[in-house]
Amino acid sequence: MKYLARIAEIRKQIESLKLEAEAIEQDAILEAFDILESNQSPNGKSLVYNDYNAKIVLILRNRYDDKNISIVRLDEDIDREYQKLCQLNAIAIANNKAYIQELQEMIAVADEKHQTFLASPYLKQLRKQRAIALKQTEHKIPGLTVYVK
Repeated sequence: MKYLARIAEIRKQIESLKLEAEAIEQDAILEAFDILESNQSPNGKSLVYNDYNAKIVLILRNRYDDKNISIVRLDEDIDREYQKLCQLNAIAIANNKAYIQELQEMIAVADEKHQTFLASPYLKQLRKQRAIALKQTEHKIPGLTVYVK
C-alpha cells in the first residue's frame, strides 16, 4: 500500500499548494503591475516573470458589473419593451410560429427522403459487423480516483 499512500499524500500536497497560490495571487498581481510600471519586464510587454520553472504573463480580462443600477434599469426597460412588442404583435407572431412549424415538418419529410438514399441492407450489415468487432476489442483500463481531505 505504499504507492496508494504516496499518491494520496501527493494529491493532498497539490491541493494545499493550490490554496497557498490562491492566497498570494493578489499580492503577485500587484507585484506584476509594479514590474510593468517600472519597465522591468523581461520582454518589455506583459511578461512579468520568466525562469526555468515558469513564465508568468499579466493578463487583463474584461469583467462587467451587471448589478449596476443603470444596467439593472436598462434590463427592466428591455424586458418591458419586449413584452410590449410581444403583445402588440401577438397575432403576427402566432402566424409566423405556425409557418415555421410547417416548414420544419417539410424539412423533416425531406430529410427522411434524403436518408432513404443513404441506406442499404449491405450498409446496415457492415455497421452491425463493425459494432460487433468494436465490442470484441473492449477492455478495461485501471485508474485511481483520489479524494483529498
